[in-house]
Amino acid sequence: MAGNSEIVATFLMVAISSYLIWTILSIRQRRLRFAEEGGDYYSGDAKEPEALKKPDQEALEQMDELLEQAGFYMPDE
Repeated sequence: MAGNSEIVATFLMVAISSYLIWTILSIRQRRLRFAEEGGDYYSGDAKEPEALKKPDQEALEQMDELLEQAGFYMPDE
């Protein structure tokens, strides 16, 4: 009797594994097709790089707050 349950369990595991592999491959194919069609291209470049070179006072204060929340603290010199 244990032989039958092992065969059924093995069959179920093979079926589930096959389904998961098929799902992964279909997602991969969709992503490849999307990339070939010229989908969203993300270069990582800033839209306005000049604006990032000179941060304003509000941005510096927000950065200080974020660093303090993260546990980084530099005493004023």
